[in-house]
Amino acid sequence: MAEDPKVEASKALRKLIPFITMPAQQFKQLYADITVKEVPQGDFLFKNGDVTDAFLYLIKGSVSLEADEFEIETITAGTEAAKFALAHQFPRKISARAIDNVRYVSLSLNIFDRQVIEDKKKDADSMTENKDSETDESDWMSVLLKSPIFQRLPAMNLQQVLISLEEVHYKKGDVIVHQGDPGDYYYIIRKGCCALSRKASARAKEIKLLELCAPDMFGEDALLSGELRSMTVTAVEDMVLSRIDKDRFLKLIKEPVLAYMDYAEIDQNNMTLLDIRPTDVYDKYHIEGSVNIPFFSLRMRVKELKKEPAIVVICDDGQLSTAAVFFLIKNKLNAFVLKGGMASVPDSPATNEAIFTIDAKGVEVGVDFAQEDNTKNESELSVSPDADTAVTDQADLQRENQALRQENLRLTEDLDILKKQYRMLFKQTEKLKAVLDKLQQEK
Repeated sequence: MAEDPKVEASKALRKLIPFITMPAQQFKQLYADITVKEVPQGDFLFKNGDVTDAFLYLIKGSVSLEADEFEIETITAGTEAAKFALAHQFPRKISARAIDNVRYVSLSLNIFDRQVIEDKKKDADSMTENKDSETDESDWMSVLLKSPIFQRLPAMNLQQVLISLEEVHYKKGDVIVHQGDPGDYYYIIRKGCCALSRKASARAKEIKLLELCAPDMFGEDALLSGELRSMTVTAVEDMVLSRIDKDRFLKLIKEPVLAYMDYAEIDQNNMTLLDIRPTDVYDKYHIEGSVNIPFFSLRMRVKELKKEPAIVVICDDGQLSTAAVFFLIKNKLNAFVLKGGMASVPDSPATNEAIFTIDAKGVEVGVDFAQEDNTKNESELSVSPDADTAVTDQADLQRENQALRQENLRLTEDLDILKKQYRMLFKQTEKLKAVLDKLQQEK
């Protein structure tokens, strides 16, 4: 007697990702939503531009992934490449044609969300905190597949990323990333939470900026900008993370995700120009009509940009903008890197490579080479060691001051919350006093 196609499909699906890590009870509930479909040789499972919101998993036969009638890749059931959903982007960016008779499973995009909601409703009275964590951990990959970053990856890149992910564990209090270290990995939180903190300078107090929890991601800033780690990341509870090394991150994720724009292509009527340089640098020169949100303030002010249809991010040379654009895309914003940064803007001081000297008061003074004698000795333009130290200290103090303002804002918000809690406790205390007085009178 032939096996039920749905039962056969569920067995095959159980070996695929993310179902291989899914708890048995959750997979059993998902089984009811499985749709098994068959496509004869030569027909299409989907075509470029289709908006069908479903994950498709190949369980029998071979499929040709094609773009403009050119074959990109062949996927055969049972292989490593077939462990993941076919061409996961929506709308579809390529077509899938059956090379032979094909059988596949179709699962709606929101199936994982429904599963979690149903689980929590059903087990609300008996589910323990540990069980909640297990459910969250099993869902991390399905959430990942729907994230704006991973939706932009070609199918082949996504498969290589998922295969390359390395699982790592940290105990509460462990430091995952040290401020000042070179960037080495990009991290995806599978379980637990971590705190991001920063010192504005070596003399400054470390300030906690925010917390990240599963399925958040972090670590891209240093990888994209080429700078050292700007924050320290510490586990606030036991954590499980997946990570991918810098080389694979840049090749498999950065290249297909980021989009660039030349200065001549900017349409200021339909685009917001976001300058992420420090405020003091922005005040000296900037593109007229641009908005200034320094890079380190971007995480806290991203909500201000939610309604913008398109954002062009500007820095000095375009390097730091890549990290900012990556962050904005993670938050579902349409963002572009200004190629070359301010150095690409005509008549910008950055284009002319302006150099600054320091006057007797330790203030930067721009040098106008157009008015300088070309025979001037280079030593006359050099900056003394003491002046150089003064500039460094001044920059450190400015960064420390900015961090202190941010910390003051956070403390003010915390104080407001504590005041509300105090008022609530005061009212409860008054009610308890009234009850006690009444009981004493009755005695």
